[in-house]
Amino acid sequence: MSQYFSLAAGSTVAAVSTAHGKAGIAVIRITGSDSINIVSKVFFPRSGKKISDYPASSAIFGDIYCNGDCVDSGLLTVFYAPRSYTGEDTAEISCHGNNLCVSMILSALFENGAEPAGPGEFTRRAFINGKLDLAQAEAVAELIDAESTAAIKLSNAKVAGKLSAEIDDISHTLTEILASVYAFIDYPDEDLSDMSADEMKTALENALSRLDFLCSGYASGRAVSCGVKTSIVGLPNSGKSSLLNMLLGSERAIVTDIAGTTRDVITEKAVIGNISLVLSDTAGIRKTDDIVEKIGVEKAYSSLDEAELVLAVIDGSSKLCDDEKNMIDLLLQKQDKNIVLIVNKNDIENPCPEKAEYISGISPRFSHSVSVSAKNGEGKDKIEQAISELYPAGDELLASGLVVTSARIYSALKNAKDAVSDGLETLKNYTPDVAGTDIERAISFLSMADGRSVTEDIVNNIFSRFCVGK
Repeated sequence: MSQYFSLAAGSTVAAVSTAHGKAGIAVIRITGSDSINIVSKVFFPRSGKKISDYPASSAIFGDIYCNGDCVDSGLLTVFYAPRSYTGEDTAEISCHGNNLCVSMILSALFENGAEPAGPGEFTRRAFINGKLDLAQAEAVAELIDAESTAAIKLSNAKVAGKLSAEIDDISHTLTEILASVYAFIDYPDEDLSDMSADEMKTALENALSRLDFLCSGYASGRAVSCGVKTSIVGLPNSGKSSLLNMLLGSERAIVTDIAGTTRDVITEKAVIGNISLVLSDTAGIRKTDDIVEKIGVEKAYSSLDEAELVLAVIDGSSKLCDDEKNMIDLLLQKQDKNIVLIVNKNDIENPCPEKAEYISGISPRFSHSVSVSAKNGEGKDKIEQAISELYPAGDELLASGLVVTSARIYSALKNAKDAVSDGLETLKNYTPDVAGTDIERAISFLSMADGRSVTEDIVNNIFSRFCVGK
């Protein structure tokens, strides 16, 4: 994998691995074949011993010098190849988190032969040196960006290699099938194949089932790691802003009895169970001559179009009107959306009979329908249940790590699944050797998923999204 090096082979790089700003400590990471030699010119142990005399994983207290002056004291931790994060000799300086002090120490390292590390350089080298595969490397970035405990749990399981192990095992199964196909091709008149046609069919069906399981969890995986674009829509005064506040657990949106209070799109993030929602509270959808409100309504339609999940709020206590019917008709045409119908204001007694009958008729046409009182906070658990059913991501599944969150990996697995499906169809009508081409395609796609066979451009694109210092 040497073709993926972004810097010259054997170069030693350094970068700050902690966030910029004043803090108790900052960590500067150095990795490469010359890292111990370079850091020895900057960091001097108080013990008087050489850094190279210390065993791996030692934490050494000492002074840090820049241009002959002691600028700080701190700890140096050393790791020797191949037992380090990058697989190379690595050192980490823990100093005080003063920006000027950190800058001076970095400058001293650069003056003594280190080069500035690029984005994701340390994890890139871990990938190149076989410490991580590409799926694990992507999970590292997801772990850094995780905004919920569920996302952290899922990312950790993938960093540990659980998804990679499943992909590798499926690939191994397909390779065994292909070996049997090759035996049939080379010796068609002799019974040297390890598998009969029926056994091959069973093995391919098993591989297809496992790939289908991984692909089916992609929507839930994205919902955990990135969040679901969610639009809250409804007529003015239906309770959209109250619903937003209920889901957030705080008074984020202004709530009044005056119709049309919300005139712009308010966007916030909420965690519902294990799922993150990127919530957009929109202006009430209705015909209006007010220029400002009209702009808000147009934004509401745009939010609806862009959303993956729609929380459609209707006032269960008000009279039925044409605007509401038109909105419902529009939503029923959105076959590509997950829509939860939320009947609000169930705390108000004696609702309109005509409205109750209308709601009863349309509710079955939506995948989920719940009755709530957003004002009183009643029914939040029902909404959470509906969302959990649309995006199943239980604790056990997340801990298994068998949830795909990367569009790149999903695409590769989907293509592998289609190739296996083609192989099964071919096997029904032809001899095993004809199905071999489909199996080879599937193995190739799986190699793309874990990074065994990817282009340099893909690798560069992945690591360019990392922060410097990781």
